[in-house]
Amino acid sequence: MHTATKDLDAQNSPAFLLGRMRRVGRIQKRAELPTHRSVITKTLGVLGNDLSAVAVLDLGNREIVILVSDSFAAKPPHLNLRDKANQYGYKVVEDRLADTALIAEINSAISAGAQVTADSSDVKPIVEELLSIAIKKDTTDLHICCRENSGMALFRVHSRLYRHRNFDVETCKQIASYMFTHMAEARTRSIGTFSLEQKSMSCTIRHSAHGRQFKLRYKFIRVADGWDVIVRILPMEVGTDTKTFTDLGYEQSQVDSLELAVSRSIGLVIITGPTGSGKSTTLKTMMEFDPKRKFKKRYSVEDPVEYKIFGVSQISVQRSDHEGDDENKEFQGILRDILRGDPDDIMVGETRDPVVAKMVADFVLTGHKMYTTSHTASAMTTPMRLFRLGIDRSILGDRQFFSVLMFQRLLPVLCDKCKLPAANVLPQKKQNLLKAKFGLNIDHIYCSNEEGCDHCHNLGIIKSTIVAEIVVPDRVIRQHIADGHDDKAELYWRQSRKAAFDEPDMQGKTAFEHGLYKVSQGLIDPRDLELEFEQLETYEVVNAEPQE
Repeated sequence: MHTATKDLDAQNSPAFLLGRMRRVGRIQKRAELPTHRSVITKTLGVLGNDLSAVAVLDLGNREIVILVSDSFAAKPPHLNLRDKANQYGYKVVEDRLADTALIAEINSAISAGAQVTADSSDVKPIVEELLSIAIKKDTTDLHICCRENSGMALFRVHSRLYRHRNFDVETCKQIASYMFTHMAEARTRSIGTFSLEQKSMSCTIRHSAHGRQFKLRYKFIRVADGWDVIVRILPMEVGTDTKTFTDLGYEQSQVDSLELAVSRSIGLVIITGPTGSGKSTTLKTMMEFDPKRKFKKRYSVEDPVEYKIFGVSQISVQRSDHEGDDENKEFQGILRDILRGDPDDIMVGETRDPVVAKMVADFVLTGHKMYTTSHTASAMTTPMRLFRLGIDRSILGDRQFFSVLMFQRLLPVLCDKCKLPAANVLPQKKQNLLKAKFGLNIDHIYCSNEEGCDHCHNLGIIKSTIVAEIVVPDRVIRQHIADGHDDKAELYWRQSRKAAFDEPDMQGKTAFEHGLYKVSQGLIDPRDLELEFEQLETYEVVNAEPQE
């Protein structure tokens, strides 16, 4: 009898209860809820923020299921609620872990029509859980998309965008408001008060989760029938994430070109690509690789600082998206101050307006090494972009101006444990193109498994890798740039290709063709290559010809 009592006590212990809930798994959607008659959370005296942490479902016949968030599971409030339910004559059939957002939705914990800036503390548990899950899944960007009648959260993981869960409109408003009003560093807010009527808002947030520190870049954008909030999630660890060019995904021939470009004492290194293509990470790697860094004074001006870079004096500036604003004048003023501060190397986070573009050009012409990024469609469209920002063609074609022109994107890397042979997945037409047009061996090509496996957390992919094109201008390319013939410069460069598409030599190969090489090695899915660039059918192959 004594042993039986001890066993019963053990089964009712917090540790046993928590272990049992974790084994059963988490409820994330309404469809996963047990059939129930009503929600009686408030009847049992649960109020306030606790309504986002626990919910009680009445199954009928005095039987209930308790849903609880991770932060409450097997803690005193949860255990006290179980005791209270027993006192009211209810039998707890099951305790289940559930998402905070689902619990709040069940309890209607977010008050419709509440003042967005005043009452958004109700949503704190939802925000914290949302960020916790995003970080645990290695999310780089969290998207909150709100339209007239509904909203949702999406995670970008390893370059792919996944739907996480739906929210009602009111919860979306409260999430956006809470992050901007209660979490942001005050000096980083673009305006003083959160308002859904604004066209755009931005701020920076410092956040801790899972024993790590993160910087969150918050951007609110109004659209025709609602609004989006995009939150870039940046780890803040110093010195623990120094990657080589090879780690990022560059091939050895590209690494050789990058190392030569970095070792030059003057000239512009410019990295282009879309948002979220890893440009800042590549800049960090370049500046930390520089073999002469210990003998140089190096500055960076960024909007804002994303990663700590060893040996660089980094200046974080809030910069407006609109020319002429005071924030932009401050940015330009800092650049002028740096020029008087005896710098060797200068990094400008992004060159996007005529004033900064002219200053970057002046720095190069006065004998400095410059690093920057921009948004273009390819490496060889960069001269046109800078020309339209006001830099003269004669300067762009100067022998000392460009050290290297780079363009890159990020593509998902396939999970080795569950990837599928392309011969079993791709339509025959695509297989024929890969073989006949690009000379690839279909037996070495793989596609992602949509169901995934435990190794890749059921995503089918495990990380991101760079596909890039790197142009080191020679005399002919510089002359074409000076003459305004960027198309001729690109054709001349592409005709310098010597290797087949399944060979690692990247001379004269575009980012698409770098992607083809990784497809040939079974690293990336050809469908992802098409998704990020263009269809295999429409891509124009340029054959090598004698150089001028």
